[in-house]
This record gives sequence, C-alpha cells and structure tokens, in this order.
Amino acid sequence: MTESSTSAKPSTAKGWQTQQERGTPFLLNLLTWVALNLGRRMIFVWLCVIVFYYFLFARSARTASRHFLRRARQRTPKWWEIYRHLLTFAQVAMDRIYFLAGREAEFDVHIHGNQLFDDYKNRGCFLLTAHIGSFDALRVMGMGRRSDALPIRILLDIQHNANVMRLLEKLDPQLAAGVIDARTPAPALALILSEAIEQGHLVGIMADRCAQGERSSTVDFFGAPAEFPAGVWQLAALLKAPVISCFGVYSGANRYDLHFELISEQLGTSRQDRTAAIEVGMARYVAQLQDLVHKHPYNWFNFYDFWQDETSAHH
Repeated sequence: MTESSTSAKPSTAKGWQTQQERGTPFLLNLLTWVALNLGRRMIFVWLCVIVFYYFLFARSARTASRHFLRRARQRTPKWWEIYRHLLTFAQVAMDRIYFLAGREAEFDVHIHGNQLFDDYKNRGCFLLTAHIGSFDALRVMGMGRRSDALPIRILLDIQHNANVMRLLEKLDPQLAAGVIDARTPAPALALILSEAIEQGHLVGIMADRCAQGERSSTVDFFGAPAEFPAGVWQLAALLKAPVISCFGVYSGANRYDLHFELISEQLGTSRQDRTAAIEVGMARYVAQLQDLVHKHPYNWFNFYDFWQDETSAHH
C-alpha cells in the first residue's frame, strides 16, 4: 500500500544528476557497429567481461545495487546477484541499438494492455514510465516508422543524456527530431506539451526521478519514503490529458514484456479536486512500479541512493 504526501515540495534529490554518462562517442559508435554486425550473442560475451570489470571497480554502482536489492529481496544479496543486476542493465542498454535500428523483429515481445490505444487513437496522452527495463522496446508497436505508427514524443534531459541523443540521431533521426528538452523553461515547456497533446501525440516521460529543486511528493516505496516528481502530474492535470503507465520489462534471453495501464482519464475536473486526483494517480503509478520491480528486481536501473537515506537500507 502506498501513501503519498498531500503537498508538493522542492526536491533535495542529488544522486542521479551528479552521475556522468560513461563512454565516448568513439566507443558508442564501435559498440553500435559490433551490435548491428556481429549480433546479440557476440555482444553478450563482450558485456559479460566488460561488466565484470565494471563490477570490480565501480564502487558507487555496486553499493547502490546492493542497497536496492536488500530492500527488494529483504535480505543481503550475493555478489553474483549484484553482478547480474549490472549485466541486465548493460544488456538492455545494448538492446536499445536494435530497437532504434528497426530490428525489433529479433525480439519476442509480449504486450499487455495495448487495447488502450484503440480508445485513445488520435488523442494525446502522457505515457509515464520509469528507469525500469526498456522504454525503447515500444518500437515493436511501430512508433515512428510505419504509416500506422503511434506518434510519440519523448521528454528528455538532453544535456544529461548526450550519448542517448547521439544514438537517436544516428539510428532514428525522426524520433530524435521530436525529443522535447526537459530543461526548457517551464512556461515554454507547458506550451510545447500542450501543442503535442492537442496534435494527438503520446508524450513519453520518465516519472521516477526528481531533479534538485523540482517539486516532488513523498510516497512510500518498498517500505521507506521516496521522492517522486510532481510536475509531470500537475502538467497532465492542467492540460486535462489522460495518463497511462508504460513499463517495458526485460524477461531474459530476447523477451520483453510491455505493460500499459490507464492511470486516469483526467486528473480532476476542477482546481479544487485536482490535488486529490493527482495524489491518487501517483499512488497508482508507484504501486504498479513497485509490483513490477518486486517481480523483476534486476530491471531496476536507478543506480544511486533513490531513497536519500542509505542507513535505512540496513533495516
């Protein structure tokens, strides 16, 4: 059961914004070439070695994984479980190359709840996801390439995700052109999102990380309070846009499971009931996220102190 705070406050979260992207453009191009020309099996062999080296020397990621797995499993994780957690992240990150290159047919993807989009055809909405599994696996639904593709825009911190943007521009220029910079000043950002919703676009947003100073709400997550961003919910309510949760879970081998669920048709019909509607919507989103993470803990890709209180991880 999750309970959210009744009011939003500025977030004090710092962890993820202090982490720099790893890898150079040259390495990114090399890995892209290897992936597209030698295949997933060869890449997996490489990753096993590379991630083991990373496991040995990346203390902060190793520590974050240990603390998270301790919460999720209610016991101290073995070293190989931490290694598997990091390896799963690397595997999913590399699979992004295949999805963006239009090679989704190489994967066994199971979709749950996609009938929602029959009801929301030509209607704009917010797709709220998280740093769990792969958002790129949605490519199997034809986003961006076919005439019947679902029109999607991604809200992304371009400065913090420079390598991701390079990959998008290289493999899917159309998707890259539609990226909305999360650092756009609030009034301009609201206008851009409003236009996207009015044009029937699906706006994909990671709704699990708070930027420092961003308004947040505190929600119980795995038995401890954690901050979740409130701004996206306030924007969805203001724009009267439907909110759909969207999670792409990596299930091993070449299988992904996509989960869609309607959070709210509209977050409140008036200013007075908007706060309560946002609270209920956020609680549903976090409950779904917790359920999936509990079932698939190696898919959790927030390698920092998500709870901002590592000491409680030992209890």
